[in-house]
Formats: sequence, structure tokens, C-alpha cells
Amino acid sequence: MAAARTTDPRPGRAALAYWILTGLLSAFALWLAVTRIYQVDEAQNLFMARVLATDRTDTYFSNALLWMLGPLSWLERSAGDAASLFLGARLIFLGIFFLNIVLLALATGVQLGSKSGKLALLGAATLAPLWDYGFEIRHDNLILTGLLLIWWLGRVRPRGGLSFAAIGFLTVVMVFMAFKAFAYVVPLSGALLLFPPPGHDRSRLRLLAAWVAGAAAGALLALLAYQVSGQWSVFAAGFHSGASAMAADAGSRFGPGIALNRLPTQTPLLLALAAGALIAFGLALRREGWKALDWAGTAPETLLVLGALGVLWINPTPFPYNLVNLVPFLYLLAFRFAAPLAEGLAARPGYLSLALGVVIFTHAVPFVSATWRHLDWTNDRQVLLMRTAEAMTDPAQDPVYDAVGMVPTRESIGYFWYLHSLNMPSVLNGKTPSVSQMLTANPAPVLIRNYRTDWLPTSDHRFIASRYIPLADDFWVLGQILPEGGGTYQVVHPGRYQVFALKADELAALPAGTVDGEPLGAGPVTLDMGQRQIQCPADCRPVVVWLGPRLPRVPNLGAGDHRRLFVNWY
Repeated sequence: MAAARTTDPRPGRAALAYWILTGLLSAFALWLAVTRIYQVDEAQNLFMARVLATDRTDTYFSNALLWMLGPLSWLERSAGDAASLFLGARLIFLGIFFLNIVLLALATGVQLGSKSGKLALLGAATLAPLWDYGFEIRHDNLILTGLLLIWWLGRVRPRGGLSFAAIGFLTVVMVFMAFKAFAYVVPLSGALLLFPPPGHDRSRLRLLAAWVAGAAAGALLALLAYQVSGQWSVFAAGFHSGASAMAADAGSRFGPGIALNRLPTQTPLLLALAAGALIAFGLALRREGWKALDWAGTAPETLLVLGALGVLWINPTPFPYNLVNLVPFLYLLAFRFAAPLAEGLAARPGYLSLALGVVIFTHAVPFVSATWRHLDWTNDRQVLLMRTAEAMTDPAQDPVYDAVGMVPTRESIGYFWYLHSLNMPSVLNGKTPSVSQMLTANPAPVLIRNYRTDWLPTSDHRFIASRYIPLADDFWVLGQILPEGGGTYQVVHPGRYQVFALKADELAALPAGTVDGEPLGAGPVTLDMGQRQIQCPADCRPVVVWLGPRLPRVPNLGAGDHRRLFVNWY
């Protein structure tokens, strides 16, 4: 019987529970990637990628970052509607999310197939901040991929010149992926070159030569991508404008506390272990001096964490999504610190039970609590408005304005199509055209409100209220409420409209009426540019509402709330 148990190929209960748990986590991640509310940065990134894919950089501002020229650009060309585009991009970044979890577990230095490796993978997969932002369509997740690969190649799997050639390649490519990657990858590469980890078995000069060769290959690849796409000038212009915007906004920078204050409730065990590691390192440094800076201990991970904290500190926009490039390094430090302390726990049931209780209530429960809240924030409303905006507009003739780019399949109103904390000073001081000026020059039949449109000055809000009518709090269309008996309506954008009667603040059928002397039917009417005379019975207030090229009637969108259309850092 004992021999039979020894050779039984069936997985044990612990192994079965592990695979069930990882399967459930994977399924939950897929569900959230598909259904969770989109963030404004995701919409902005997809609109910029659309501008690049359709070669409209003369018409709309875009940052030609390298990551926008690959699969995302191909997706932009193939997706026929905005909802499919967002979904496809989310699934791409879900794959990056899974990759980063595996890389993080590998970067701990343990074998994934071992018990320690499975624990490392499970711990990496239950870091709540990664579930907040890890599968969003943002370059921060790609920066994490590059940093973890560099750390794994340099610290965990040393292969001499081959490793450093790959590190050089990644360093240069990551700078083209995102401007702020420079602050992460260049210091990290420099530290690895100055103090090569043991196992590379090459002189610094040879490792530097390999790094330079890899960096040259990365630069050639990036330049080739820009040469083929014709977007080098756009990349250079985006780099300059981004630097100018950050310099102009230097006086109103945010503090890193807006990101860090989430960690005590989301990752208390991680903070406790990382703090313990930092204290232990400080004591070792005091006791041993520079000898404490050794690759054999936690010094490398300690310096990695301090470097990531430094980058967060100097970041002019240290919003919570930047935790994606801090929390994983806290995890590496915590794992390196805790792993030796946990040895032998299995042989001491009392201590093991205590450790499990601590892990459950300081890691598992906070993770579940932090992650479960995402179920309350779905993208249903966003998808509804995307589809409604597309149904009410023609892709070639009818722009949509929303200040974030949530309908990339439609034109916007001008070169400065989006609002951001970094460009708002230029908007408010008149260095860029106002939204009312752009809407005058290029009227958008559909205007989707959100918290960023609230940033507009009073003059823009008055202009919008004079030309648009709300179908919901977050969805406005061209139209106007005319005086009783009718009046003149100035058509600023030709197309299909419908004229209603306003009764008790609701749209009702118009009992009778004319447009320029021609009888109005019960259905849509095509209005050309210019002034149109609309008449109806004296006790009736006519309401002109944009309908668009295809819809038979005005859609029912419910009340809506523009402040909840995009919700950051909930």
C-alpha cells in the first residue's frame, strides 16, 4: 500500500487545490479584463494608436511610442467598432498581465515547479495593485515586463555576455516604449554594469561591449520600425511636447502619497515584510559597512525598491497606476527576506499554523477585499455610449467629442482633442484653441461628458449648453429648445434631425409643425446648413434633436451620470 501511494501519479490534495486556485484566479482576471470599467488613459492610448494606424498625425496629436506601432496598430486597423477595439486591446494586455506574474515569480530566483516556486507564483498573482492596473491598456505594464526581464537576466539567470546583450537591447527598446522608462531602465542597467552579479564570469569591459552591441541592435530595430511607419518625427515631437508640458506644470505636481496611501489596506503583509527587510539591511549596513552591499543578501532588492521609490517621487504625475512599477519590487524584497525565515516551518505545526493565519488575514483577505470591488465597476455604460455614438454618427462626416478619445472609430474636433492634467494649463491660458473654438470650426453632433469635460472653463460650458441637448447627463447631441410656437434654428452640422415637443421636461411627439414652410412629419427630417424656420402651435415648444444617419428614433439612454462614466482610483 505504501509503495502504491508513493508511485500514485494522481496529484495530491495540495497540488489539486493549487491548480484549482490558479485556474479560478485566471478566470477571474479574464472576467475583469472583459467587463471592468475603462480608464481615461486607456481611451487616450487607443485613440493615439488609431491616429498612428490611420496616418492622421497631421490632424490629431499623438505620441508615436513604439508599443503603439505593433499589435495595437494592427488591431486598430481590423476592429470595426470601438467596443471591439477596447476588448481586443484589453485581452492583449491581459496576456502581458499573466506574463508579468510569471516573470515576477521567476525573478525571486526559485524554480517554478518547486513548492517555493508555486508559493512565489501564488504570491505574485495575489498582489492587489497589479489587479487594479495590471491589464489596463497602458505602457506602465510594458515597462514592468522590461524591468523584470532585465532583473531576471542580470540577477537570477546570469549568462555573461549573452545576458548583457539582452539587457542592452531591452534598455534601449524600453526608452522608445515610454519616455519615463528612461528613469527606470538606464539606472538599473548602469548598476548591473558597474557591479555585475556573480555568475556572469566576464570582465566589466566585455560585459559593457555585449551591452553596447545589444543596445545598438535595439536602437536599429526601433529606428527601423519608425522608418517603416514614417513616425519618427511624431515620436520626436511627442518627446519635446511631453517635456515642455511637465516643465510648465512643475508648480502643480502631485505628491506620491496619492499612490502609496493605498498600500496599507491592500498589501499590509507585503509592507510589513518589506519594512522588516529594510530595517535588517539598515542594521547590517551599520554593523558591516559597505560589506553589507553584497549580491548574496537582500541588498540588491533593497536598492531596487529605493530606486523605484525615487522614480515615483520625481514623477510629476505619481498616480496610483505607478504602483505597477513599485509593488513587484517590494515583493521581490519581501520574498528574499522571508524565504530563509520560513525554512523549516513545515516541521513545526504550531508556527506553520500561526504563519498561515497571518498570511490569510494580512494578505489573502485584503487581496480579496480590494479585488472584489472591481465587480461593482463595469464598462457597461461606456460600451453603451460608444455604440450609441457610433450609431448616431457617420465615420467619415460626423465627429464625436469626449475629451478622452473613447470612440476611436470616429473623428474628433481638432488637433488638441484630449484634456489632461499636463495640458490643461495651455488650455486655460489660451495657448491652444478652446473647445468652443474647435466645436465652432468642426461641430461634433455627439458630445460625451465626463469628469474631464468638467475641467473646461465657464465660457466653454455656456457654449456647449447653447448648442447641445442632453439625451442623458453624460450624452449630449446637437439641438436646441426653441420658444413656444417655434423660431429660428441655426444648423451648424447638416444631417438627420427630429423635431419634438417639450412636455413636462420630456420629449413628446410634435402635434403639427413646419420647417421652412414645409410640413413636418412624425419622423426624422434632413436639415441643411444655415438658419431654419421651425413653426408649431403656439402652446408648444419645439425641440430640435440630432438623430444621425441611421437611427429611426432617439435612443433611450437612461439618466446617466457623467461623473461616473470614468472613475479613477476608486
